[in-house]
Amino acid sequence: MAEETSLEDFLDAGDESEDEEESGASAGDDTTEPESEASGSEASTDAVNPAVTTYAWSPDGAACAECGEVVERRWTQDGHLVCGACKSW
Repeated sequence: MAEETSLEDFLDAGDESEDEEESGASAGDDTTEPESEASGSEASTDAVNPAVTTYAWSPDGAACAECGEVVERRWTQDGHLVCGACKSW
């Protein structure tokens, strides 16, 4: 059976990484670049419009906004859900 690890083993590893960060090791440099890239990508996502549905399926059927016929499948046209016959393709 394997020997159990104590918390002190983890603390010793943490002390070594702190020493490397103080000496200017590349570990500290690597974490700064992705943060700046991430902040730039967040700004670009603000301009993205949310996705909208273009199709709806109703198992019991629903009325077409144009002709009133009850159909299972409807598509978006001018902000309304219409049947395939009323949709201008």
